[in-house]
Amino acid sequence: MIKTTIVGLGDSITNGFGVGKANSYITRLEKYVPSYYPSIYWNIINSSKNAITTRESIKSLESSVLVHQPNLVFVQYGTNDCANNNKHRSLEEFESNLKIIIEKIINHNNRTGLNNCVPIPIMVTPPPVNENISKPLLNNSYLRQYVHIIITLSKYYNCPLINFYDKMLNQENYIDLLAADGIHLNEKGYDLLFDTVFAEFTKLINFQGVLKERLN
Repeated sequence: MIKTTIVGLGDSITNGFGVGKANSYITRLEKYVPSYYPSIYWNIINSSKNAITTRESIKSLESSVLVHQPNLVFVQYGTNDCANNNKHRSLEEFESNLKIIIEKIINHNNRTGLNNCVPIPIMVTPPPVNENISKPLLNNSYLRQYVHIIITLSKYYNCPLINFYDKMLNQENYIDLLAADGIHLNEKGYDLLFDTVFAEFTKLINFQGVLKERLN
């Protein structure tokens, strides 16, 4: 039986803040993916942390992600990095940190044989915020610049991209998908995030559940 390891790397959005880690999209992948692809042994780990930024993630990348020999790594940052508080990371640092994270992942030999032993980072953009509540901590015009960096780097490194930011904005009223703090998602928002992630995830897996080879 082929073993495929998925790791979720990110902040409170990936961690399911507000609805509990059990309802995060990573935990829901762990629950539902095996029933869709029963011929694969799935090892799915959520290494996200609340209130974390890209700076702290670099320091713990080896112990929280690479040690698991991942095949797929969902990477979702931006909300905390762009916040107007002591967690703020400039656009320049955010881009530099993301480059380091991506390069450390794709340069890691996971020795699994899948995708030539190269882990695949899947970049996930953060959701937009409700500015009527989130200002002055967060605003969408500034957050969008961080989203642009994520999109640009995903193209540069040929990483799959899940543009959840635009997916949210394309909803009839995206504010209805946000929690009372105007930043995190509510249950409906997390449902949309899971559905979006799962749809993109299936594009990386063939009908037998085996990770497809990718052109680097």
